[in-house]
Amino acid sequence: MAPELKDHLRIRDHAFENLTARLIRKVLVPLARVWFGSCRVEVLNERLYQDYVLSDLPVVAGTWHRAALFFLYFFGKFQPMIMISQSKDGEMLAQYSAGFGVIPVRGSSSRGGRAALERMRQHLASGGKACATVLDGPRGPAFVAKKGMIVLAKLAEAPLLPVMWSATRTLTLKNSWDKTVLPLPWSRVCVAVGEPIHIPADSSSEDLEQYRLLVQNRLNSLMETVDRRCGQT
Repeated sequence: MAPELKDHLRIRDHAFENLTARLIRKVLVPLARVWFGSCRVEVLNERLYQDYVLSDLPVVAGTWHRAALFFLYFFGKFQPMIMISQSKDGEMLAQYSAGFGVIPVRGSSSRGGRAALERMRQHLASGGKACATVLDGPRGPAFVAKKGMIVLAKLAEAPLLPVMWSATRTLTLKNSWDKTVLPLPWSRVCVAVGEPIHIPADSSSEDLEQYRLLVQNRLNSLMETVDRRCGQT
């Protein structure tokens, strides 16, 4: 390919990315604020929400990929640092999340994850409130946890907090691998906070696998609880 054509394509792609970013910030984020803001939120396990979310205690949080779009809105006010993949889809999600106050850090289990984990550890050590990601991201399999946040909770000596939501009326993106769910406007949203998992600093790789299974099972149990409470099957 001729250098001139390469330069033209690079300029075109850069312009398209800038346009996409502006549309996300100027159109999608305000629309999501109105959409999600119309929902009535019910928090289950209010004690855990008060002790671990509303307090100054640093936490590491994890959820499933299907829950990400609403949770970026709901928890954005706490300015959490959230790991988002380095893919093109991840770039759009990073722009979306930053519109709500989230601090995106780019990385995943397949690329850039180690550097992202170190940035998150430093964020918590310097007074940041929370770090989080979708535990089955970036591409699944759905509802199967990866170890990244377990490792971070160990390194940061912070509790790992599973969180999940469902709603009485939802829209499911059935063509997505994770079956992304959105609450419909004016629906009731149930947000569940699970019991925190404390991971000792001297945990071995075998121990981390047990904690991975524990948070996976706890998240799936929370998902069943909130779906059932909201009348979802």
